[in-house]
Amino acid sequence: MSNNKVIEFTQVVKDYGRKRIGPLDLSIEKGRIVGFLGPNGSGKTTSIRLVLGLIRPSSGSVRLNGFDPIKNHIEALKNVGYSPELPNIQSFLTPEELLALVAKTLQLPESARQEETRRVLELVGLTEYAHVKVGKLSKGMVQRLSVAQAMVGDPKVLILDEPMIGLDPAGTAHLREVFRSFAKQEGGTVFLSSHMMNEVENLCDYVIMIHSGKLVTSGSISEVTRRIMGSLAITIEASGLTPALLEKIRKLEGVTNLTFDGESIEKIRVETVQMRDSAGSEIDLRPKIVEMIVQSGAKLYTIKPSDNLLESAYIKALSQSEFAEVASQ
Repeated sequence: MSNNKVIEFTQVVKDYGRKRIGPLDLSIEKGRIVGFLGPNGSGKTTSIRLVLGLIRPSSGSVRLNGFDPIKNHIEALKNVGYSPELPNIQSFLTPEELLALVAKTLQLPESARQEETRRVLELVGLTEYAHVKVGKLSKGMVQRLSVAQAMVGDPKVLILDEPMIGLDPAGTAHLREVFRSFAKQEGGTVFLSSHMMNEVENLCDYVIMIHSGKLVTSGSISEVTRRIMGSLAITIEASGLTPALLEKIRKLEGVTNLTFDGESIEKIRVETVQMRDSAGSEIDLRPKIVEMIVQSGAKLYTIKPSDNLLESAYIKALSQSEFAEVASQ
């Protein structure tokens, strides 16, 4: 296993008798925020349990931090935090008591436990609820607490099963920034299973789609959406866009369509097909478009893949996978 790989599956199969998941091949590099996607019953939870060493694969190999999570459980899970989809936290504890208990279990020095508890409570925005019984917390607060306990002890890998479920918009935005900071400033890796396509699109820099325990596709969001949809739609917000500039963008090689909305801040949607250079690398037109806008004197506010592209690609990829599976039977 490469030193840069945090999680790696090689031809992994889990046979439940009536249902067989796999074979699955995937790998996750350090420093990424990875969205793990698939319909109910596709094997996401099974995959997470395999990574954590909670179940044994029927065949194939799983590696976490370079170790077999069954044979080398302690080494594999060192510096790994886990937040389950439905956290079952004792209702009689307070957040402060729970986190202190987690810190003790992780064998943090007694002198450091109080400060660590304070740090993670502040991190997830639960400081003012530190002494409230878990049984009196809202579902969203319990979800924040589950993420908090996963982050005790300064882990390097976070494995999160539906971490945004039950959160209000403010809580979702807060945790989104927590995960971004964790990956960017701490160099941590986030492996996040979710059905919330918009959140995955906003947060993750890499996605893995599975169906029936098999890999459907993986890559950056722009790569995956272009691969599945055959094109990439880009939304640009700017001011001072001239008809001449719009025509220049429209005539760029690879641009198939351009629509313009001139209300308030001007918005354009540019659709592009996949192109590759002589070395076979994908050509991304976004830097060229940014350069053209800036050089024209217009003010650029945002440029990003258009909303809901990932959801459309996900639905199309799954329908194709389901058709292929039926056709092969």
